[in-house]
Amino acid sequence: MPAHGRPAFASDDWMLEQQLRAELEAEAWRRLRSELAVVQPLPAPSSPAAIVTEIDHHNAGSAILKALVRFMLAAFAAYLVWLAGVDGRLGAFEIWLATGSAFTVALALSMFGFARNFVHLAAETVRWTLLLGLGFGVTWLAFSWAG
Repeated sequence: MPAHGRPAFASDDWMLEQQLRAELEAEAWRRLRSELAVVQPLPAPSSPAAIVTEIDHHNAGSAILKALVRFMLAAFAAYLVWLAGVDGRLGAFEIWLATGSAFTVALALSMFGFARNFVHLAAETVRWTLLLGLGFGVTWLAFSWAG
């Protein structure tokens, strides 16, 4: 029963209850930490010949290049839908709705199945194209400034 003039949440009983709850929770956390601190035995090492690691192509490579490739694929799909909408004499609002939805769907679908493999291949192609272009550009600049 709260004292006169004091709210119920600040009573001595309420404060004692909160303190007991906090102590019980602290004890539960201590018990959990001590249970998790038990060292688990490591699995037996296997022979080096048995360890074969496969390269996951989807986790390798540049995420930025893959994002650019996905964006370009989605933009190309949206452009094709825009052309089809203009050719089909749709209204401006319907064309932009179709274009936006085509962009969104193409972007989402580029993360699954065959399209995901294609994105990786295209990103690697873009990477090597950029590296070769940069190499040829630096070589051309070096020889053009020399003469």
